[in-house]
Amino acid sequence: MRALLLAVLLLSGCTTAYGDGMGDILRGQGIAAREPDYDVPYVPTPEPVVDAMLAMAQVGANDTLIDLGSGDGRIAIAAARRGARASGIEIDAALVERARRNAALYTLTDRARFTRANLFDVPLRDASVVTMYLLPKINLALLPRLLTELRPGTRIVTHAFDMGEWRADEERLVADRRVFLWIVPAVAGGDWLATLPDGRQVPLHVDQRFQDVTGTLGNAAINGTLRGTAIRFTAAGRSYTGTVGEATITGDGWRAVRLP
Repeated sequence: MRALLLAVLLLSGCTTAYGDGMGDILRGQGIAAREPDYDVPYVPTPEPVVDAMLAMAQVGANDTLIDLGSGDGRIAIAAARRGARASGIEIDAALVERARRNAALYTLTDRARFTRANLFDVPLRDASVVTMYLLPKINLALLPRLLTELRPGTRIVTHAFDMGEWRADEERLVADRRVFLWIVPAVAGGDWLATLPDGRQVPLHVDQRFQDVTGTLGNAAINGTLRGTAIRFTAAGRSYTGTVGEATITGDGWRAVRLP
Protein backbone atom coordinates (compact mmCIF):
# COMPACT_ATOMS: atom_id res chain seq x y z
CA MET A 1 0.00 0.00 0.00
CA ARG A 2 2.92 2.35 0.63
CA ALA A 3 3.69 2.21 -3.10
CA LEU A 4 0.68 4.53 -3.57
CA LEU A 5 2.88 7.34 -2.31
CA LEU A 6 5.15 7.06 -5.33
CA ALA A 7 2.46 8.03 -7.79
CA VAL A 8 2.83 11.68 -6.76
CA LEU A 9 6.61 11.89 -6.77
CA LEU A 10 8.44 14.13 -9.18
CA LEU A 11 12.08 13.20 -8.82
CA SER A 12 13.77 16.42 -9.79
CA GLY A 13 15.72 19.29 -8.33
CA CYS A 14 18.71 19.11 -5.97
CA THR A 15 21.08 21.40 -4.17
CA THR A 16 24.54 21.95 -5.58
CA ALA A 17 27.86 21.00 -4.04
CA TYR A 18 30.07 23.22 -1.95
CA GLY A 19 33.30 23.45 -0.13
CA ASP A 20 34.75 19.93 0.12
CA GLY A 21 35.79 19.03 -3.40
CA MET A 22 32.33 17.81 -4.44
CA GLY A 23 32.10 20.72 -6.88
CA ASP A 24 34.98 19.26 -8.87
CA ILE A 25 33.43 15.80 -8.69
CA LEU A 26 30.12 17.01 -10.11
CA ARG A 27 32.03 18.63 -12.98
CA GLY A 28 33.89 15.38 -13.68
CA GLN A 29 37.17 16.72 -12.33
CA GLY A 30 39.40 15.94 -9.36
CA ILE A 31 38.73 12.66 -7.57
CA ALA A 32 36.05 11.64 -10.04
CA ALA A 33 38.61 11.56 -12.85
CA ARG A 34 40.67 9.02 -10.89
CA GLU A 35 37.73 6.75 -9.99
CA PRO A 36 35.84 6.20 -13.26
CA ASP A 37 34.40 2.82 -12.21
CA TYR A 38 32.39 4.10 -9.24
CA ASP A 39 29.14 6.05 -9.31
CA VAL A 40 30.14 7.85 -6.10
CA PRO A 41 33.81 8.76 -5.56
CA TYR A 42 35.18 8.55 -2.04
CA VAL A 43 35.21 11.84 -0.13
CA PRO A 44 35.25 11.37 3.67
CA THR A 45 32.71 13.10 5.87
CA PRO A 46 34.40 15.36 8.47
CA GLU A 47 34.05 14.12 12.05
CA PRO A 48 31.98 17.13 13.23
CA VAL A 49 29.50 16.40 10.41
CA VAL A 50 29.40 12.71 11.39
CA ASP A 51 28.54 13.74 14.96
CA ALA A 52 25.84 16.12 13.72
CA MET A 53 24.29 13.46 11.45
CA LEU A 54 24.00 10.97 14.29
CA ALA A 55 22.75 13.60 16.72
CA MET A 56 20.02 14.76 14.31
CA ALA A 57 18.88 11.15 13.87
CA GLN A 58 19.08 10.59 17.65
CA VAL A 59 21.01 7.38 17.10
CA GLY A 60 21.09 5.15 20.15
CA ALA A 61 21.36 1.60 21.41
CA ASN A 62 18.00 0.53 19.99
CA ASP A 63 18.87 1.51 16.43
CA THR A 64 19.99 -0.41 13.37
CA LEU A 65 21.90 1.91 11.07
CA ILE A 66 22.81 1.34 7.42
CA ASP A 67 25.43 3.64 5.91
CA LEU A 68 25.23 3.62 2.11
CA GLY A 69 28.65 4.30 0.60
CA SER A 70 30.45 3.79 3.90
CA GLY A 71 34.03 4.59 2.81
CA ASP A 72 36.46 4.13 5.69
CA GLY A 73 33.60 3.26 8.04
CA ARG A 74 33.62 6.37 10.18
CA ILE A 75 29.82 6.89 10.29
CA ALA A 76 28.99 3.26 11.07
CA ILE A 77 31.75 3.07 13.69
CA ALA A 78 30.57 6.29 15.34
CA ALA A 79 27.03 4.86 15.44
CA ALA A 80 28.35 1.64 17.01
CA ARG A 81 30.12 3.70 19.65
CA ARG A 82 26.69 5.11 20.53
CA GLY A 83 25.44 1.54 21.03
CA ALA A 84 23.70 1.03 17.68
CA ARG A 85 24.13 -1.94 15.39
CA ALA A 86 25.64 -0.55 12.22
CA SER A 87 26.21 -1.87 8.73
CA GLY A 88 28.36 -0.15 6.12
CA ILE A 89 27.82 -0.82 2.41
CA GLU A 90 30.75 0.00 0.14
CA ILE A 91 31.67 -1.12 -3.39
CA ASP A 92 35.41 -0.44 -3.05
CA ALA A 93 37.08 -3.55 -1.60
CA ALA A 94 40.08 -1.60 -0.30
CA LEU A 95 37.80 0.76 1.64
CA VAL A 96 35.83 -2.17 3.06
CA GLU A 97 39.05 -3.64 4.44
CA ARG A 98 40.10 -0.28 5.84
CA ALA A 99 36.73 0.11 7.56
CA ARG A 100 37.01 -3.36 9.09
CA ARG A 101 40.47 -2.51 10.44
CA ASN A 102 39.15 0.74 11.87
CA ALA A 103 36.30 -1.09 13.60
CA ALA A 104 38.81 -3.55 15.06
CA LEU A 105 40.79 -0.66 16.54
CA TYR A 106 37.72 0.26 18.61
CA THR A 107 36.86 -3.40 19.34
CA LEU A 108 33.58 -2.88 17.53
CA THR A 109 33.66 -5.60 14.89
CA ASP A 110 30.57 -7.19 16.44
CA ARG A 111 28.53 -3.96 16.16
CA ALA A 112 29.97 -2.31 13.04
CA ARG A 113 30.05 -4.66 10.06
CA PHE A 114 31.09 -3.82 6.52
CA THR A 115 30.06 -5.45 3.27
CA ARG A 116 31.32 -5.02 -0.26
CA ALA A 117 28.15 -4.58 -2.32
CA ASN A 118 26.30 -2.33 -4.73
CA LEU A 119 24.16 -0.07 -2.54
CA PHE A 120 21.20 -0.56 -4.90
CA ASP A 121 21.20 -4.30 -4.19
CA VAL A 122 21.11 -4.14 -0.39
CA PRO A 123 17.82 -4.71 1.52
CA LEU A 124 16.94 -1.65 3.60
CA ARG A 125 13.85 -2.66 5.56
CA ASP A 126 15.64 -3.58 8.79
CA ALA A 127 17.18 -0.11 9.16
CA SER A 128 15.83 2.40 11.64
CA VAL A 129 18.41 4.93 10.41
CA VAL A 130 19.95 5.33 6.94
CA THR A 131 22.93 7.63 6.39
CA MET A 132 24.31 8.78 3.04
CA TYR A 133 26.91 11.07 1.49
CA LEU A 134 26.17 10.41 -2.16
CA LEU A 135 25.78 12.40 -5.36
CA PRO A 136 22.42 14.08 -6.09
CA LYS A 137 21.51 11.68 -8.89
CA ILE A 138 22.13 8.70 -6.58
CA ASN A 139 19.96 10.21 -3.84
CA LEU A 140 17.10 10.60 -6.30
CA ALA A 141 17.59 7.12 -7.73
CA LEU A 142 17.34 5.70 -4.19
CA LEU A 143 14.30 7.78 -3.24
CA PRO A 144 11.60 5.33 -4.37
CA ARG A 145 13.24 2.51 -2.39
CA LEU A 146 13.65 4.68 0.69
CA LEU A 147 9.94 5.55 0.66
CA THR A 148 8.63 2.05 -0.02
CA GLU A 149 11.09 -0.27 1.76
CA LEU A 150 11.74 1.65 4.95
CA ARG A 151 9.19 1.57 7.74
CA PRO A 152 7.38 4.77 8.75
CA GLY A 153 9.44 6.63 11.32
CA THR A 154 12.80 5.55 9.90
CA ARG A 155 15.27 8.46 9.89
CA ILE A 156 17.30 9.31 6.80
CA VAL A 157 20.29 11.65 7.12
CA THR A 158 22.35 13.00 4.24
CA HIS A 159 25.46 15.10 4.08
CA ALA A 160 25.57 17.91 1.48
CA PHE A 161 22.79 16.89 -0.90
CA ASP A 162 19.02 16.84 -0.51
CA MET A 163 16.21 14.68 -1.93
CA GLY A 164 14.87 17.02 -4.58
CA GLU A 165 11.23 17.85 -3.95
CA TRP A 166 11.01 15.85 -0.73
CA ARG A 167 11.38 18.66 1.78
CA ALA A 168 13.70 17.85 4.69
CA ASP A 169 12.13 17.68 8.15
CA GLU A 170 15.25 19.32 9.56
CA GLU A 171 18.30 21.02 8.08
CA ARG A 172 21.45 22.02 9.91
CA LEU A 173 24.61 23.89 8.90
CA VAL A 174 27.81 22.45 10.42
CA ALA A 175 30.64 24.87 9.60
CA ASP A 176 30.08 25.13 5.83
CA ARG A 177 28.44 21.70 5.46
CA ARG A 178 24.71 21.09 5.16
CA VAL A 179 23.11 18.11 6.86
CA PHE A 180 19.52 17.04 6.12
CA LEU A 181 17.10 14.84 8.09
CA TRP A 182 13.92 13.16 6.83
CA ILE A 183 11.43 11.01 8.74
CA VAL A 184 9.82 8.40 6.48
CA PRO A 185 6.07 9.15 6.51
CA ALA A 186 3.30 6.62 6.81
CA VAL A 187 0.89 6.32 3.89
CA ALA A 188 -2.18 8.33 4.87
CA GLY A 189 -3.37 9.21 1.39
CA GLY A 190 -6.76 7.88 0.31
CA ASP A 191 -10.31 7.67 1.57
CA TRP A 192 -11.31 6.98 5.17
CA LEU A 193 -14.47 6.95 7.26
CA ALA A 194 -13.89 9.08 10.34
CA THR A 195 -15.77 8.86 13.63
CA LEU A 196 -15.59 12.25 15.34
CA PRO A 197 -15.58 12.94 19.11
CA ASP A 198 -19.34 13.67 19.01
CA GLY A 199 -20.02 10.28 17.41
CA ARG A 200 -20.79 11.57 13.93
CA GLN A 201 -19.30 9.65 11.01
CA VAL A 202 -17.99 11.70 8.09
CA PRO A 203 -15.80 10.95 5.07
CA LEU A 204 -12.11 11.83 5.36
CA HIS A 205 -10.22 12.27 2.10
CA VAL A 206 -6.44 12.72 2.32
CA ASP A 207 -4.18 13.87 -0.48
CA GLN A 208 -0.55 13.19 0.47
CA ARG A 209 2.68 14.53 -0.95
CA PHE A 210 5.57 13.17 1.08
CA GLN A 211 4.93 14.45 4.64
CA ASP A 212 2.37 17.09 3.66
CA VAL A 213 -1.36 16.33 3.70
CA THR A 214 -4.39 18.19 2.41
CA GLY A 215 -7.96 17.10 1.66
CA THR A 216 -11.36 17.22 3.32
CA LEU A 217 -13.03 16.08 6.53
CA GLY A 218 -16.73 16.14 5.74
CA ASN A 219 -17.14 19.51 4.05
CA ALA A 220 -14.14 21.12 5.76
CA ALA A 221 -10.72 21.49 4.15
CA ILE A 222 -7.81 19.96 6.00
CA ASN A 223 -4.16 20.93 6.04
CA GLY A 224 -1.44 19.17 7.99
CA THR A 225 1.72 17.09 8.20
CA LEU A 226 3.02 13.62 8.93
CA ARG A 227 6.05 12.73 10.99
CA GLY A 228 6.49 9.01 10.72
CA THR A 229 3.13 7.54 11.79
CA ALA A 230 2.05 10.70 13.63
CA ILE A 231 -0.46 12.83 11.73
CA ARG A 232 -1.56 16.33 12.65
CA PHE A 233 -4.06 18.47 10.74
CA THR A 234 -6.63 21.19 11.21
CA ALA A 235 -10.22 21.24 9.90
CA ALA A 236 -12.86 23.88 10.55
CA GLY A 237 -10.64 25.54 13.14
CA ARG A 238 -10.11 22.34 15.14
CA SER A 239 -6.84 20.43 15.52
CA TYR A 240 -6.66 16.66 15.08
CA THR A 241 -3.77 14.37 15.96
CA GLY A 242 -3.48 10.65 15.51
CA THR A 243 -1.40 7.61 14.67
CA VAL A 244 -1.62 6.18 11.15
CA GLY A 245 -1.71 2.41 10.70
CA GLU A 246 -2.29 0.29 7.62
CA ALA A 247 -6.08 0.37 7.97
CA THR A 248 -6.87 2.76 10.83
CA ILE A 249 -6.01 6.16 12.20
CA THR A 250 -6.29 6.28 15.98
CA GLY A 251 -6.66 9.75 17.40
CA ASP A 252 -7.45 11.46 20.70
CA GLY A 253 -11.21 11.02 20.85
CA TRP A 254 -11.61 10.24 17.16
CA ARG A 255 -10.67 7.49 14.74
CA ALA A 256 -10.83 6.62 11.05
CA VAL A 257 -11.03 3.39 9.08
CA ARG A 258 -9.58 3.11 5.58
CA LEU A 259 -12.21 2.48 2.92
CA PRO A 260 -11.66 -0.26 0.33
